[in-house]
Amino acid sequence: MARLNSALATLLLAAASAVAKDVVYHWDIGYVTANPDGLMERRVIGVNGAWPPPELHVTLNDTLVVEVRNSLDAPTALHAHGLFQNETNYMDGPFMVTQCGIPPGANMTYRIPVAQTGTFWIHAHYSAQYVDGIRAPLILHNPAEPHAYDEEIVLPLADWYHDQSADLLKEFLSWRNPGGAEPVPRSALVGNVGGRNTKTLAFSPGKTYRLRLINMSALAMFHFSIDGHTMRVIEVDGIDTEPMEVGNVRLAAAQRVSVLVTALDSADANY
Repeated sequence: MARLNSALATLLLAAASAVAKDVVYHWDIGYVTANPDGLMERRVIGVNGAWPPPELHVTLNDTLVVEVRNSLDAPTALHAHGLFQNETNYMDGPFMVTQCGIPPGANMTYRIPVAQTGTFWIHAHYSAQYVDGIRAPLILHNPAEPHAYDEEIVLPLADWYHDQSADLLKEFLSWRNPGGAEPVPRSALVGNVGGRNTKTLAFSPGKTYRLRLINMSALAMFHFSIDGHTMRVIEVDGIDTEPMEVGNVRLAAAQRVSVLVTALDSADANY
């Protein structure tokens, strides 16, 4: 029996290894212009000549590979927020803490084995650089998803500044700011748009949707709700939870929450 169990374990391990794969993204990080809140066009940090940076999707047991080219005039580094980085702390991102920065004009390949599932995000970890827009959802999918739903929607939430992060940092650390008051954001972004723009969620009556809410702010907290609907919280910061019905969700900066919401079969209001 012991030999049979050992052989079965070997077969299962071999099958898992055969399925596991590298999921490769190519990120050329550089300056572009954008106007996400519809109020001011400004220089931002984008990926591959566009903004916002693309979502990253990986499955449990795969390896996330991000091949980075730094086309900025300053160092940069990437931090996968919430990942444990067991045995890969040199891929963790904090500049001059767990890794050196990627110099201007240089390349680095991040290789991170995925041993977690849930909703995460990835962002620059050099100075206050991610405030300039270099931040993106990172979704780690579970092949044995414990929750049932029809579709999922990744919904980043973020604050937005019209000034460059270097100027904001100088203002924050100035002797003229002895109380340490943080610079106040100019706008709120839902799905990377705000101001005169809108983010529309295409719901079909009766369908159940998983909304992956990610607060990618520098400072602001968000209170999220949908008129006329209740939501069921099923995941908090990458940990599956027993469903709990709520009317709204509060997310501080860097927090992630997944909720299930079933669209009402009604056109009585503009939800």
